[in-house]
Amino acid sequence: MPNYNSQSPDRDGARRPRGQRPDGSRPQGQRGPRPQGSRPQGQRSQGPRPQGQRPRQDRPINARGPRPSQQPYKSHRNYRTINGTDTGYNLRQHSNVNLSGRRNRGLAGLGGGDRRSLVILIAGIVVLILLIIGISSCVRGCSSKKSSDENTNSLDARVAADASSDVTATLTPALDTADGLDKIAANADAYTDTRMIELAVSEPEAVDFVANYPSSDKTSSSYSDEVSQGTYPQLFDWDSRWGNVDYSGGALGVTGSGPTVVAMAYMGLTGKSDQTPATIATTVSDGGYTDKDAGTSTSFFSDGLSSLGLSANEYTVSADNISSLLQDGTPLAVLVKADTLTKYAHWVLVVGVGDDGALVVYDPTSAIVSSHTWAASTIAYDGDTMYALSATESDSASSDSSSDSTGSDSSASSSSN
Repeated sequence: MPNYNSQSPDRDGARRPRGQRPDGSRPQGQRGPRPQGSRPQGQRSQGPRPQGQRPRQDRPINARGPRPSQQPYKSHRNYRTINGTDTGYNLRQHSNVNLSGRRNRGLAGLGGGDRRSLVILIAGIVVLILLIIGISSCVRGCSSKKSSDENTNSLDARVAADASSDVTATLTPALDTADGLDKIAANADAYTDTRMIELAVSEPEAVDFVANYPSSDKTSSSYSDEVSQGTYPQLFDWDSRWGNVDYSGGALGVTGSGPTVVAMAYMGLTGKSDQTPATIATTVSDGGYTDKDAGTSTSFFSDGLSSLGLSANEYTVSADNISSLLQDGTPLAVLVKADTLTKYAHWVLVVGVGDDGALVVYDPTSAIVSSHTWAASTIAYDGDTMYALSATESDSASSDSSSDSTGSDSSASSSSN
């Protein structure tokens, strides 16, 4: 507010002493009528003005004397105008307003719009990073899935990817019902001979042999079981003591029915066990009695048995001949045709007659075939070639074979497993 104690200009620009009011004015706080000659309220003075002085309303504003100094109204809460009116702007509520005129640095000095822009920029960068990570993961996942698909059998995921469609078709139904084939299926591409897979599927007792075959050392061991003359042991090609040995272009476990039949006959006729399917297979191979069909030639029975101390006489395959020879205790090596007892042509040993009058057949390729007896007519129908086997030291075996009028000296040129 103005300070009336300080000197202030009068209407005509002259300054008056401190505390003195202009002429004709009443002292502060005085009441009552104005002094004589004073101007009534609301009426202009009619007296003459000093020379050169214009009426007050005609004087320019800048001709007035200096205004008294005024101090602005200050408040710690609100900012007011110079006249003292409140602007309604609370400084404490808007502490981020820069009143000093200095440039703020960092995030604290950013306005609302700048902060929003910065937040949007940061959010955009985060979204871009997440998008890049997602795309990379998708690419890796797709590549992994593609690689996984390439390493999976399209017909059956349980079978090795590189296994042939025939092998897969053989394993698929068996995997649903049989036990122990998982390892074989997973390594099906390690078997170059599909007959190994078929052996595992058709013969449950051969599953372990087939499963371990890819990692075997392809060697053999001796036969340690007890043998006696007149008793024929039941042997199988896929016995781990000799089945892993290479024979006639494959594993003896699927190609060695001929050597295994001869080994059973040898042990029963001589009572010795020094000749095993593996050693006999070596004899057959060294003598050249194998052929391109990976089987044992019939010529071995007619020409090669003498090296083992055995002999063989060929007979026509018939039910009568079979029954007659078995009555004398002569074992018979019979070559059966394919798709009869089993899928492939192979050798079996007929060792006698059972209690039911049917034939006891030892099939070295199948425990199932060997598990029951067979009618003589069935073996005669399925058989292609038949040899009566004997030891060379046995005069009776030699006599029986020479006196049979139905015998034949011709040898077949066929081959077998």
